[in-house]
Amino acid sequence: MTELALDKWILKKIGGGKIPALTRDIIEEYQLKKINDTLSYAIKNSRFYGEKLRAFNDLTLESLDEVRELPFTTMEELTRHGDEMLCVSGAQISRIVTLHTSGSTGAPKRVYFTEEDQELTVDYFHHGMQNLVDTSDNVLILLPCATPGSVGDLLRQGLARLGCRSIPYGFPGIVTGDASPVLSDLFEIIIAHKVTSMVGSPEEVLRLAEYMMEKQGPRTKEQSSVRSVLLSTDYIPRELCHRLEEIWGCRVFEHYGMTEMGLGGAVSCDMLVGYHPRENDLFFEIIDPDTGETVPEGHFGEVVFTTLTRKGMPLIRYRTGDRSRWIPEPCPCGSILKRLNKVQPRNVKKNRPTYPQS
Repeated sequence: MTELALDKWILKKIGGGKIPALTRDIIEEYQLKKINDTLSYAIKNSRFYGEKLRAFNDLTLESLDEVRELPFTTMEELTRHGDEMLCVSGAQISRIVTLHTSGSTGAPKRVYFTEEDQELTVDYFHHGMQNLVDTSDNVLILLPCATPGSVGDLLRQGLARLGCRSIPYGFPGIVTGDASPVLSDLFEIIIAHKVTSMVGSPEEVLRLAEYMMEKQGPRTKEQSSVRSVLLSTDYIPRELCHRLEEIWGCRVFEHYGMTEMGLGGAVSCDMLVGYHPRENDLFFEIIDPDTGETVPEGHFGEVVFTTLTRKGMPLIRYRTGDRSRWIPEPCPCGSILKRLNKVQPRNVKKNRPTYPQS
C-alpha cells in the first residue's frame, strides 16, 4: 500500500517536516487553528464579514463542532457583496474570475485572488496530479489556458513542477454544433504529441473519445496512448466514465472543485471511489439544506466549505448547492484523508462558471 501523494503534501504543509505521520487529530487541530485565524482575519479586514460576524469578534472556537454556530455565506451574498468581502486592496488582486448567473437580476459573481492565493492552487495541482501522471506523461489540457491565472494555466504550472510535458489547448467547445474542425485538430494533436493523459470536462472528453473511436475503432489498454483522464468542471455520470474506459482502455479519475474554492477541492485516488479533499486549505461540512444542521456521517446533504488559507477573499461556511456525503469507511488506498461521495448535480446552474476560449 503506497502513501497518497496528497497525504505527504498535507503532512508537509501542516507539520513543516516536524510531524512524523498524519493523523485525523493533527488535521483537525490544524483546521481549528486556521478557522480561528480566518475568522479573526476576515472580521478585521473585510467590511462584509466585519458586520456579519460582529458577534464573533472576540470569540475563539474551542472545537470544530462550534463551526456550525457560524452563519452561512450564500451565493446571493457573494453576488451582491463580493467587493465588500475583500480583505486586501485592489492592487493586491492578481486575478478576478466572473461567474455569470441566472435568476431575476442575472448579476455576475466575482471571485478575487491574490498571487499568493493562486500559488496555493498551483501547489495543489502539482501534488494532486501525481496520482495519475508522472514525468513520462504528455498531458492535454482541455480547459481555458491562454489567460494568465486561468484554470488551465495554473494546471500547466503545476504539471511543469511535476516534470510533465503539457499541451495547453483550451476549452474546445465540441459538445454542440459542427465541431468537426476542432475534433480533427485534437485528433492530430493526440497522435502527434503522443498524448498519454488529458484533463477536461466530462461531455467534451467523451465527444473527443467517440470521435477518435470513429476514426480508429475501440482501443485496448495496450493499443491506446491515453492511459489516464481527469474529469472536472461538471457532474460526472458513472456511465460516462465507463464509456471512456471502454473506448480508450484508460483509468478515469474525477476532480471536484469550483471557482469559489480556489478551483481545486477534492480528487479521486487509485481506488476511484470518492474524492479526497484538500484538507489543508479547505474545511468541508455536509448540512441539511433545509434546516442548516450538520447531518450524521454517511448521510447525504449540501456541501459547505470554509477557506483556511486564502488572503484576497476568504469564504466562511459557503453554501455550494452541491449534494454529497462523507463515506464513513476508511479508503482502501490507505489515506488518512476523508472521502466525499460522488458529488451530485448542483441545485442551480448559476453556480457553474463559464469558460471562454482563453
